[in-house]
Amino acid sequence: MRSILKLGAIVLPAILGVAVTIAVFEGIRDHRQVKTAVPASPPGSLLPRATLVNLQTNHDDYQNVTKGKVLLLFVTTDCDACKKELSNFSQVVPTLASRVAVYGVGIEDRDSVKTFIEANPVAFPILLDHGAAILSRLGFELMPTKVLLQDGIVKRIWYGSSPDKAALIKDLG
Repeated sequence: MRSILKLGAIVLPAILGVAVTIAVFEGIRDHRQVKTAVPASPPGSLLPRATLVNLQTNHDDYQNVTKGKVLLLFVTTDCDACKKELSNFSQVVPTLASRVAVYGVGIEDRDSVKTFIEANPVAFPILLDHGAAILSRLGFELMPTKVLLQDGIVKRIWYGSSPDKAALIKDLG
């Protein structure tokens, strides 16, 4: 009887701990996922048209991101993976400059994005996709979202932060 009680005293808290961990994970995952009723833009489609205001110059840079090979890195201000990916990209931008133009894209309001960028310095232009107008039409799932374009055509969309700089460069092909 005593051994059953001891076993219960160990197993019950362990089961409770696993259940709480799963519930917390599900909540975090649901918070990070953005659900949209708009169908995703498949590779080969044009980048949806919307305003992409450059945080530094205050100009709409939509035309600039539709010329040549461009990588858009969509981030949100409450995302640790976004902070990591901003840092990764800032370190590899000099290596990528001859092959691809990199733009960070904040999806919240100007003040939130500006504060986020001041706390997480970057070595490339930051654009504002206020209300995630473009990103929601691309059909994204997680943050950060990376979109590789060639002359305004979506070539690839992928999510999450890269484990390191080498993996990031490899992802770009």
